[in-house]
Amino acid sequence: MKGLVANNLYSMHDNIKLSLSVALPMAIVPLLAKDASIMAMIVAIQVFIFTSSMGASFQMDETSRWNKWEITMPVTRKTIISAKYISFILLILMGLAISLVTVLLLGLRGEFNFDMLLFGYSYGLQLSISTVAIVYPLILKLGAEKSETLLITAAGLSLGLRLLAWYLLSMSDSTITFRSPVVGQASLAFALVMFVWSYLLSARIHLNKEF
Repeated sequence: MKGLVANNLYSMHDNIKLSLSVALPMAIVPLLAKDASIMAMIVAIQVFIFTSSMGASFQMDETSRWNKWEITMPVTRKTIISAKYISFILLILMGLAISLVTVLLLGLRGEFNFDMLLFGYSYGLQLSISTVAIVYPLILKLGAEKSETLLITAAGLSLGLRLLAWYLLSMSDSTITFRSPVVGQASLAFALVMFVWSYLLSARIHLNKEF
């Protein structure tokens, strides 16, 4: 398992470095802007940006034919899928770690806005988790060569998920906005359910897939 996870991260090495080079400098942007909502957007982007490294890993695996070789190893296909999802979780954790730099800098400046921070984290986490949940089964089914297009599509659908949660909740309470904590909680909870469903679906697709 550790070897599979390490291989997944190694195949994304260049993209992870690129994501880091983009996400880390973004930490100073909220210090230059007066609008507190900028902080929320920066945190959300920092949490999500590492997830975009997924596409490179899939394409590299297909180009090198690693997908065919790994199933000959003394591991089950379920273990292979588990390693993929652990790798996805580690990418999200990388984004969370980088976002803490933004929070620390704002805290030192005394410009901490808890409501905006909560919105940024709930939005970034929901976007990351639901994007992974949607895109990976599709890539297994349709092929890694379409990974970039599928990733963009999945991100769009993830945004749609939050908009849908906002719409449904606002039907019972018109004071609820897109940034309301209850919208973040509902969409994040559904994203976590989707992640578990995605894992089970991906394991089934992989088991029946001919490489």
